[in-house]
Amino acid sequence: MRSSNGLPDYTHDEGSWRDVDVTMRDGVKLKTHVLMPRGLERAPIVLMRNPYPRDILFTFSCSVFARYGLGCVVQDVRGQRESEGEWHPLIHEVDDGEDTLAWLDAQPFAESIALYGQSYLAGTALAASTKLPAKVKTLVLAVFGTDLRPVLSERGLFPHELITAWAAYMPSRERPHDAKRSFEVALAHRPHLECDEQAFGGRREWYRDWLDASLPSSPVWALPANLKLRDVPPHIQVPVLYIEGFDDPFLVAGLDTFARLGSRERSHLALLPTSHIGMQPGDVQMPGAEGQYLWKMPVPWLLHHLKGAPLPFPETGVTSWARGELEPVHREAWPPPTRDEVLVLQPQVSDSKPCAQRVLGGEAGTPSLLSYRYNPMRPWPSEGGARGLGLKLLVAGTLTPGPLIQTWDCARGDVVRFATPVLTAPRRIAGTMRLELSVRSSAKDTAFYGKLVDIDADGRAVHVSDGAATLRLPTARDEQWVPYEPNSVRKVEIDFFPTEWVLQPGHRLGLWVSSSNYPALSAHLNTETPWFRSKQPLLAEQTLELGGPSVLRLHVAE
Repeated sequence: MRSSNGLPDYTHDEGSWRDVDVTMRDGVKLKTHVLMPRGLERAPIVLMRNPYPRDILFTFSCSVFARYGLGCVVQDVRGQRESEGEWHPLIHEVDDGEDTLAWLDAQPFAESIALYGQSYLAGTALAASTKLPAKVKTLVLAVFGTDLRPVLSERGLFPHELITAWAAYMPSRERPHDAKRSFEVALAHRPHLECDEQAFGGRREWYRDWLDASLPSSPVWALPANLKLRDVPPHIQVPVLYIEGFDDPFLVAGLDTFARLGSRERSHLALLPTSHIGMQPGDVQMPGAEGQYLWKMPVPWLLHHLKGAPLPFPETGVTSWARGELEPVHREAWPPPTRDEVLVLQPQVSDSKPCAQRVLGGEAGTPSLLSYRYNPMRPWPSEGGARGLGLKLLVAGTLTPGPLIQTWDCARGDVVRFATPVLTAPRRIAGTMRLELSVRSSAKDTAFYGKLVDIDADGRAVHVSDGAATLRLPTARDEQWVPYEPNSVRKVEIDFFPTEWVLQPGHRLGLWVSSSNYPALSAHLNTETPWFRSKQPLLAEQTLELGGPSVLRLHVAE
């Protein structure tokens, strides 16, 4: 690990773990595990607050830190593992984080402090940062954000491969006997709101709350704990290393959090071609990217800010690693300067191999209607993307990286494909692309989904980005349901996940449009009743207006 990531030689040996009970303001005791470098009674400390088992990943991380002369403190969060209390995700983390930092600040063994973590552990680090003691010198965060509204709802659709999978796999005081089976049971149960008792071994109020948080104005977002967490970034005045992945469901929230940091001008953002767990898709690899996530950037950053060691990369700005490039690029900001390019969705078929592909581009003409039937009982299967944990959960139930290469299922009548002409020069797209669809539906509410793919000369299609919208939440600006009259025309705006991608000469940019992406997102049941409260799905006749009203808006880097 050390040599393969270009890290310096170790300077210390690790000592032995010891356990401490730290008392919170309400009397609850949280089990806290401390590891110091051998022979040191005082050292800089890396703090992690953790809801998961203190397994090999966290133990190994602490071992690495100790060998560089850094102490490591890992605390079991409230209600998890050996800590007292009841666990409700993120609700107690602000208060408990503040109390833990106050305790650590007073310990003579803590010379200085860094807050560190990926995913939920990044959330606990952020939650603890409302009032940072002077000993805290930096934060190292990966794949999380403080405003979870865009994470938990895609215009009313729910990210099963993130939240439902996490609920099934999430360790409580007693692990699920068969987490993969729990996930499958949860997906099949109707109404889904009551799936917890069948799938997760009992009622999970936090899961029900998150299901009911589909609107940006939902009451759950007004809870004091959620408001406190959302408002944290401006309070952070120490430098932050912030790592995000282009295939991470928290990317939008992470970009927002980084932009609002009080120390934004003294912090560094890294955007990598990795998933939520720092892995790359199993079928498309950029050599060296995964090391940046865990070791190549975090370790030097910690040594620089805690021990004054030289930093081998810029202290500020943005490092982004686009797919299609062998190395990352450093800039002062992201996305880079771009120009807008508008591509019309045309009705004409330009290629029939391996499936019919309509023209993407050209001038607007006379509108033309194209219809398909969407059946929620047979949704379009998900294949990779940034909606989940980055795992093949339904295939193997293991930590197998998910795919980027897409299946051409030409038998499906509910997928409409478009493609640009073959490119004659490289084209870099960067930022948030938008698909504007003019649509009609026989349903009172339904969904529309778009997927961008990179198609090479052999017809291999690779997932680039995706997005979705519903008829009653047609734009990102809508905070309340917008009523829809069946068969009337409605403009919906599908905002794709932010990305940076270099399309190579000889390739085409493809756009695939449908009404589902399951189980990355919940399958809309074509009813006004929210999908998680419905029992009976309905068929829907969907119609796209092509030839001018529907366009794809790209941001192309100059």
